[in-house]
Amino acid sequence: MIVRRLLGILEDVEGVRGSFLVTSGGQLLSHAMPPEFDLFDLQLSAARVARVLGCSDANGLHAEDGVFDFGDHKLLVREFVRGWLCVLCSASVNMRSLRLTARLVARSMPADVAPALV
Repeated sequence: MIVRRLLGILEDVEGVRGSFLVTSGGQLLSHAMPPEFDLFDLQLSAARVARVLGCSDANGLHAEDGVFDFGDHKLLVREFVRGWLCVLCSASVNMRSLRLTARLVARSMPADVAPALV
């Protein structure tokens, strides 16, 4: 329940479409995404994010956050204790506001987040 509330805070930033949590191994833990994003695609995206970030770690490039740009959207990825917080937003989002909010949400995320029946 607390995880869903924390993910909901991100939606206060104008332009945020949804968010999800991914373990460093690529497992989808939880999400707050619009219904048009089905579970299969979210799990696939979670695995891809983990692979890309795992490659950067393997090359000695550890980052706390990053932004993937694609089309009219961005995916902000922020490290948290169990993996990665991923936030889907419009390209016009206020990145400063989003980064600050994502950092607060990531720091508040409980360490014992278990995979939910997403």
